[in-house]
Amino acid sequence: MRKQILLRAAIGFAAGMAMFLAICLLFNRGPDGTVYYCSDTLLARVGSAGAAMTLQLAVCGLYGAACMAGTVFYDVERWSQAKATVAHYLVVAGGYLVPALLLGWELNLATLLVIEGMMTAGFFLIWLIMYLIYRAKVRELNELLQERNEYKRRAARKGKTT
Repeated sequence: MRKQILLRAAIGFAAGMAMFLAICLLFNRGPDGTVYYCSDTLLARVGSAGAAMTLQLAVCGLYGAACMAGTVFYDVERWSQAKATVAHYLVVAGGYLVPALLLGWELNLATLLVIEGMMTAGFFLIWLIMYLIYRAKVRELNELLQERNEYKRRAARKGKTT
């Protein structure tokens, strides 16, 4: 399990940095086309654009690592899908506040509610999809078990008549 957590965290670290860069390139453009890689608050705190960018990449990578490592909750066999989803949601949604506060992202109540709402909707969608997949798998296994039991009954009847 430890290897799985570390592997997922490494993948998540890279994904977190990549997503940060993609979000900057897609959404953080000024009217003149300039891409902003950090908030003014972070830039003032750190002092240089390079240091702010490096810090932002590292923090976003760590957030991505935590989010991805949290997927191991789904591998805990004694946990229901709902319990694993809630645990992972708490890591992702609660963990969002750490980089947001550290990096000086604009956080007002409306923005926070929109972001948390999107996360909640995403997690509900993930849970629903996984529920439907597992339900189909259970149905398939039950059908196979029923076929196997029917085969055994026929074989037992055949053995008694001969």
